[in-house]
This record gives sequence, structure tokens and C-alpha cells, in this order.
Amino acid sequence: MTVIVGSNPTPSAFRPGFHFEEAPAGIAGYGDAGHSVDVTVTPESRTAQTRTSGPWPWAFSLGGILFLIGGALHPSDDTSLPEAEQTAESLGAAAWIPAHALLLVGSVGFLIGLVALARSPMSLPTAARRATWVAAVGAALFVVEGVFHLGAFADRDAVLSGEATPLLSTHMAMGLVAYPLFAFAVAALAVLSGHTLTHPVVGVIGAIGAVAFGVAPTLVGAAGIEALGFLFPVGGIILGLWITVAGVMALIRGSARQRASIPIP
Repeated sequence: MTVIVGSNPTPSAFRPGFHFEEAPAGIAGYGDAGHSVDVTVTPESRTAQTRTSGPWPWAFSLGGILFLIGGALHPSDDTSLPEAEQTAESLGAAAWIPAHALLLVGSVGFLIGLVALARSPMSLPTAARRATWVAAVGAALFVVEGVFHLGAFADRDAVLSGEATPLLSTHMAMGLVAYPLFAFAVAALAVLSGHTLTHPVVGVIGAIGAVAFGVAPTLVGAAGIEALGFLFPVGGIILGLWITVAGVMALIRGSARQRASIPIP
């Protein structure tokens, strides 16, 4: 495709991947001050955005949505009951399996997305990329913890009888490590990524929610501060929303760049 530009074309106005060639002087129809620009759209330019984004925006978006749905379905605790009965009632709730299955699948989405983002050529600050790798390690532990969390319903009778609860106990022990490692690293990523993933203000809000989610197992589970039980749902919602927003924004930006790269007929 040939495009006529002024006598002083600005290189920054040209899209990467296009080939520009100045027309020979004196060709009729161009004028003394005009130039001919031969635009060649290469396969590399068509796939540049795909290479830049990769699968992480989809993994973030879908993982975040499933995580949020799972959190909304999570059975609530009846605080009027003794601790053992309260736990047993929650484990035996009909919503336990679907809620935690969705949370687990959403966590797998986080893991896939974080690894893909860390490996992508996207222009992330060095500190943010390191935080992404740490978050990926935390997400891997979070997924393993989620398997035990999901399977803890099998310990319901043991909770009531005071017997050993291997699945529930493993879930609670792993949560003391997996939650803060994953959530604190996501908080760091949300802040350090600046404008790259979301708006800085959105990043700060996401970081606050992630920190709340990360400290919940220690403050509520280990320390027994029941009044802070809200940190689980509130922190989880904010963390899930930030990851979802980061993924959706990347998809929107990618779609806009792809439309802008379509050659003019």
C-alpha cells in the first residue's frame, strides 16, 4: 500500500513492523515535497500483540471470575455454635464442594497467568517481574492447599468426634504459608507494576485487599480473632477483582492494538 506523507515525515508516527520507502524524486503525482510510503504488513506485525500478551490475560480474567463466584458460594459460619459444630456444619454444607471447586480452578488460573506473565516479554519493571515469580510460587502452594481445602469435607465426622482430621489440619497448616506468600506477592505486583497492568490507584486498592487476605489465616485461624473473620471474604473479593481487572484491561488493550494494526485498504 502506498501512502503520501509530507516532506518531513515523523518516524514515531509509523507503526512497528511496517516497511517505509521514499519514492524516487520527480514521479508524477507526488509533487516536489511529497514522499511515497510503501507499507508492508508483515506476519510479525500481525502477531506482535499475541506474543506480547500471551495467555496470561485470559488466565487472569477467567481465574478471577471463577474465584469470585466460588467465594460468593462459600458457606457462612454460624458463630452461635461451638467451634467444632460450627466447623462441621460448614464442612457438611451442600455448597462446600462447588464453592471450593471453583476456588481451586480459579487458583489454577492464577498460577497459569502468573507464570505466563513472568515469562512474557511484556515491559514490566524488574521488581514487578520478581514479585510475579514469587506470586507464582505462592499460587502453586495455594493450589495444593486448595486441594486439601476442598477435600476437608471428608473430615466432618472426625471433627464432631474429636478424632484426627488430616485433610482439614493440612489445609489449615498450609494456609499459614500459602496465603501470605501468594497474597503479599500479588500486593507487591499490584503496586510495583504501576500503569502497566492497571491504574496505580487501582493497584493500591488491590494491594490492600491482598494483604488483608494474606493475614487472615494467621489472625483468624491461628490467633483465633473471630472479629477479623471478615478479612477472608473482603480481602478475597478485592484480590480477585484486581486480578480480573488486570486481565480484562490487558485484553481490551490488546484488542485495540490489533484493530489499529489492520492495514488500510
